[in-house]
Amino acid sequence: MEQVHSRPPEGRTTPSRAISRTDLPTVVLHWALVVTLVISVSSGLRIAADDGAPAWRTWLEPLLMQGQVSQWHVLSAVAFVAIVAGYLLFLRRSDQTSRLAVYSAALKASDRRARWSARNRLLYWVGLALLAVLAVTGVLMYFLPALLPNRLLSTIHQGATWGLLLYVLAHVIGQLGLGGWRQLLKIVNPRWAYAGAAALALAGAGALALATGALDALAIGDLHMARIAGAKGAEGMPSEDQWQLAKPMPVHTTNGANFPGGEVTVTVRALHDGQHAYFQYEWADSTHSRKHLPLVKTEQGWKMLNDNYWANNETQFYEDKFAVLLANSSAIAGGASHLGPNPLPGKPQPANGRGMHFTTDGSLADMWHWKANRTGMLRQVDDNFFGPPLKPEDGKRYTGGYGQDKKSAGGYDSNWKRVDKTDFVTPKQLPKDWDALRKRMGPISLDPNVSDQGVFHMWTEETEAYSKELDDAIPVGTVLPSVLHSKPFEGDRGDVSANGVWRDGRWRLEVRRELEAHSPTDIQIKNGVYMWVAAFNHAQTQHTRHMRPLRIVLD
Repeated sequence: MEQVHSRPPEGRTTPSRAISRTDLPTVVLHWALVVTLVISVSSGLRIAADDGAPAWRTWLEPLLMQGQVSQWHVLSAVAFVAIVAGYLLFLRRSDQTSRLAVYSAALKASDRRARWSARNRLLYWVGLALLAVLAVTGVLMYFLPALLPNRLLSTIHQGATWGLLLYVLAHVIGQLGLGGWRQLLKIVNPRWAYAGAAALALAGAGALALATGALDALAIGDLHMARIAGAKGAEGMPSEDQWQLAKPMPVHTTNGANFPGGEVTVTVRALHDGQHAYFQYEWADSTHSRKHLPLVKTEQGWKMLNDNYWANNETQFYEDKFAVLLANSSAIAGGASHLGPNPLPGKPQPANGRGMHFTTDGSLADMWHWKANRTGMLRQVDDNFFGPPLKPEDGKRYTGGYGQDKKSAGGYDSNWKRVDKTDFVTPKQLPKDWDALRKRMGPISLDPNVSDQGVFHMWTEETEAYSKELDDAIPVGTVLPSVLHSKPFEGDRGDVSANGVWRDGRWRLEVRRELEAHSPTDIQIKNGVYMWVAAFNHAQTQHTRHMRPLRIVLD
């Protein structure tokens, strides 16, 4: 922004070393832009750092925001655009548009100050162009994520961000070239002027921000739940004819590991019968993955295959998963997503440095976590929740406010004990009938990108306790499941039934739960509840995501 010099009183001259002044509205808008720019860039780069851990993350880490950065990024971006729009309106109403006028002759003028003034004005247009790129790509990623490839948009958006930072540096250099330090100090030496234009600019900026918020609320899609008499299909789910009554709602999700371009569209359908809610989720996944950290016998002992499991960031030897989040708030991820390596100071830090799920206002979000192997074989969803930060427990991974509903019995267990912080493990159980297990597992490929044909789990009643004598008879190269099942969850943790089927490169997951919430960590399914979905393609934590939720409407 170019500032206006104050005029000396008649009969007096301005001392050659006096600091020039500029109008108060320009000063206020300038510093408002600085604040919103710092928040927007710091939060935006944190989001970018979470997607692949780029090389610059290490040396920029201390400058990046932590916590609910997605929410802050959206709010600060809206504020930044509104302030720029307000400033342009201010220039027009105060008849100061000449501050942006660029004349080619001035760029070659013999007067040094005239040349620097023209260069600065040209630089303003570069900044406005970068802002336009940021605004357009940001709007597309937020409101129309399926229109163009997300990685293309995010790359352009991030490039424009770096360009804007270079612009800030060039802006400072340009002001120094125009008038030295005294030119820079104008921005802290205001004078009262253009009050009427300033008031109009402030009103215009506020109106634009409010209109953007209203548009966001109006653009949330409604997930209509058609009413049926009762489920008539297998597994207590609706029949095909009944599902045809449900209006499909596509949700485009991004930034997930192992999906093409990190993107996949989830088609959501919903029904209810007055007592139960039924949801159907379909998404493309080229591989049927049930291999969950398989155990392989080697010359040195049993090894658990993994790529980065111990850092809670496995993206190879893992099962497919799907998550549903229900919340009473429309804030991004129900207000429970906090990015950064230390989002909860004083609590254990996340091993993957990416962040944690928890709420800060005492609220709870209901999280259903379906796992193709661990809960899929039980015909259930793991009923979980995001709530206030939990108390750390010795020897257990700290998960912030991410916890499981209570159970009275059942569930799954890991079939291994780790050996001295290595990838080598000792199995807890071995099969009683190896031939039966091999038949159920079918042809085995340890390539994570090859579909599994069988199952990769064992029921505890089909096993016996591990012993060195039994182990000595097992040949090198043998593959053993790492998942043990006893029986389905009993209690609150098992009150969401599910049936997942993979066929021809697509998962179809059907889910049933009572409309009423019978657990203190569940949310009642009713009008106005918000839903988010996330798909995992044989990945531990790097799931797809979307900003704007669906809003449940019971018909």
